[in-house]
Amino acid sequence: MTPFVVLYTMLDLRSFVVHLVPIGLVVFLLSGGGLGTMLVTLALYFLVPAIAMGHLYKRGRSARSAVTAGFVIVLAQMLLVLALFSALSNIDMKAELTAILADNFKQFETANLFEAGWAANAATQFVDYFMTILPMLLLVSSFLVAIITHGLSRLSLRSVPFDAPALPQAKTWKLPRSMVLYFAIAIIAMYAMSEESSGYWWIAVSNLIPILELAFTIQAIGFVFFLTSVKKWPRAISLLLCLPILFIPHAFIIGLLDTAFPIRKYFEK
Repeated sequence: MTPFVVLYTMLDLRSFVVHLVPIGLVVFLLSGGGLGTMLVTLALYFLVPAIAMGHLYKRGRSARSAVTAGFVIVLAQMLLVLALFSALSNIDMKAELTAILADNFKQFETANLFEAGWAANAATQFVDYFMTILPMLLLVSSFLVAIITHGLSRLSLRSVPFDAPALPQAKTWKLPRSMVLYFAIAIIAMYAMSEESSGYWWIAVSNLIPILELAFTIQAIGFVFFLTSVKKWPRAISLLLCLPILFIPHAFIIGLLDTAFPIRKYFEK
């Protein structure tokens, strides 16, 4: 999306279209055949959110508005593609994935690493889990696409020069305290449900908990930058301290505590 965002921000609409046509033509000719069609289609897929983000940059809107627009449009397109695929094809996606995984897992049975029937059971459990957390995967991937596009586009536009808006500094990040209440409700609901639970509420809770944990992890990173700013430590220390937060299990608790309690005031004093 980044090249499209940069082009749309730099050029007027007519010049932008004039640039797109030869780019698409070159991609199609160099790729050739069905691959060229697929790549051009993929480019058109990412063109819509890129234009939306570039338009907001031109209008001088905040980085949060641009990222939100990109996130919402990418997510909507993903849902639309899934809906069209389900409506236009007679393929049972869950059954197809299960069959593919079962075929791949059978090599472990052949090597006598697992007992007979393990491949089918493992494939079914994996696909069931995948389908359960699919909403979370769509949300997180859409957000990452939008946030990475913003970062790369902003760096690229500096050379024009064009001063694209920046996101708030990490040390100022602060989640609403209500997020802690949502997390507590989700945890209680998870433990209240049985292991055999299914349906809407089970899927909602199963996706809400990891999404909130990710949000608290981001909050923990913001707390680290706040702490290093107050202590006036070098920026490199902030980056080094953020690495364990990303990889240590349950490090999101730091962000949860930072959201629930005014602990920053004690460090400021």
